[in-house]
Amino acid sequence: MARTYYAEGRQVAYVLRGLFIIVGLTIYFKIPGLHWGYLFGILLGSVIIGEIFGTMWTRKRRQKKKGKSISEKSGRNSVANTNNGARKANARTTSKKLTDAQILQADVDTLSGTDFERLMELYYTDQGYSVLRVGGSGDHEVDLILKGKEGYKIAVQCKRWKRDVGNDIVLRLKAGKQVHGCYDAWIVTTSNFTKAAKEAADSLNIKLINGVALANRLGRWKSQKQKK
Repeated sequence: MARTYYAEGRQVAYVLRGLFIIVGLTIYFKIPGLHWGYLFGILLGSVIIGEIFGTMWTRKRRQKKKGKSISEKSGRNSVANTNNGARKANARTTSKKLTDAQILQADVDTLSGTDFERLMELYYTDQGYSVLRVGGSGDHEVDLILKGKEGYKIAVQCKRWKRDVGNDIVLRLKAGKQVHGCYDAWIVTTSNFTKAAKEAADSLNIKLINGVALANRLGRWKSQKQKK
């Protein structure tokens, strides 16, 4: 940027030099009888004044740029400190693990993705399934593996989402079902499914459980547990 400001300063100097020379020559030729020394003085003075203004322009632009850079750096540091504070606060919040009782009492929409998986684990365990939690990286879209009395396994993907689940999840679960050697596959979500997801699931024989159906099942289950 230093070269750019220097070039700007040179342009300012050339322009002012030209203007002063034109004005000086006009005055010189309009006043008869002036000594030729005045002409030399006009030319020299125009060059000097142009250089002074050009240098001042360059210095002013550099100072302005420097002040702006300091301000931006200060702003970035402030934002970074705020973000770091928020991340630390979130880390403290998420590090507090909910108990099974708290998960059962909590509104499903307030649960984290992990706690929603735990809720579904508790639900399916009460339904008589042997449940293995997979989750994490490399799960191939399989969060839970259910094993019923018949002995066959079911791959379950849990999505605590607000947006609709797309067909990409369905296709990946199809692969995950095969990787984990499961006979069947289900997707459970708190939201809904796109048209493409429903079509893909229908052709791949994957069961879809949307938010309305899930709320009904969980509601009946929680009511039954409270009566016990």
